[in-house]
Amino acid sequence: MAIKAVIFDAYGTLLRNEGLMLIPHRIVADHGLSVRVDDVWRVWSELYFEATQVPPFRTLREIEGQILPRVLREFAVSADAAPYVEMFFQVTTKVELYPETLGVLNALKPVPSAIVSNADHEHVAAWNFTLPVQFILVSETVRAYKPHQRVFQMALDQPRCRTLRAGQRCGEPGGARGHPRLPAPPRRARLCRFHPIFPQPARSWVLSGQVDSDMWRGLGCAEQAAGLPHACSPREES
Repeated sequence: MAIKAVIFDAYGTLLRNEGLMLIPHRIVADHGLSVRVDDVWRVWSELYFEATQVPPFRTLREIEGQILPRVLREFAVSADAAPYVEMFFQVTTKVELYPETLGVLNALKPVPSAIVSNADHEHVAAWNFTLPVQFILVSETVRAYKPHQRVFQMALDQPRCRTLRAGQRCGEPGGARGHPRLPAPPRRARLCRFHPIFPQPARSWVLSGQVDSDMWRGLGCAEQAAGLPHACSPREES
């Protein structure tokens, strides 16, 4: 029962998303707040996650337009939140790849790979690079956000095979708790962790970790834990 495909998170896994912290920093600086940047980040993160998990579905542009005014009000700021909404899209559309990304994706071949991201269509449209993956599936297409099962099911239905999902604990255009959201400050974890997305068969496994040689070791660990044979071997990257 070999792994037939690998599905990756985008932001914080293949794409850098450290720029998100600029937004709470700017809010504190613009309004001379005495609160900690982490406090602004926490409020924003909690509102973001809540908004992505309740119906009806809204795009990230709609969500940010609704929650960033609430963030400002939480700290007694009556200013217009529109500049911070635009900043969010600046830092999540003008992104760059981690140095290891293309090497890892190319080293996976001939095993197919894909990307599943909590993102709007405008995010992917703004990427100025091409990734060697079979498909890119975003929440705006699914009309749901991770960790909703519908997102993973749609991804699994496309390759129609057993997959291992590689991701990170701090999310996408913003993310923590294992899915892309607006989370705890992003960090590239080097320690791999894995668990089933679905409680039943080991159809899909989550791997959290930096996409480099550590990820390859994590792939081997996850396959072994799932009772699967090793799918492929990495090429050494310089």
